[in-house]
Amino acid sequence: MKRVVCVISCMVLMLALAGGCASTPKGPSDMEVLQGKIQECAAAANAKDIDKLMTYFADDFYASQIGDKVAFKDFLLNAKGMGYLDGVEIGVKDAKTTISGNMATVAPVSVKGNFGLGQATFTATKGKNGWMITAMDITGI
Repeated sequence: MKRVVCVISCMVLMLALAGGCASTPKGPSDMEVLQGKIQECAAAANAKDIDKLMTYFADDFYASQIGDKVAFKDFLLNAKGMGYLDGVEIGVKDAKTTISGNMATVAPVSVKGNFGLGQATFTATKGKNGWMITAMDITGI
């Protein structure tokens, strides 16, 4: 009887270990990934690090007020060179993130500077390179 209990106990232990080893650990959720990217992107923008900031924008990015990714980068570099980005603050404290499938919306993102206060809405798409900003709309500026 002791032998049967010992064999059954060993089998249960082996099954538990196999089950635990067979399951893969989960990585961060899409929401966790996006929240991290939002903080990183805002930090790059506030540091006026245009090259780092552009790494968060997809190649097919488009904003109706500015144009594509190349035009947006040129706009930012020119604005930085002329001092227009001095004092600009990007705030994400009140921004809400909504995920629907492989698309996400982040709004409102506050944009504050000597030009006043505006709000931005960002759309991100999850693709082969992870979550990237594909669209932006700014109001109030």
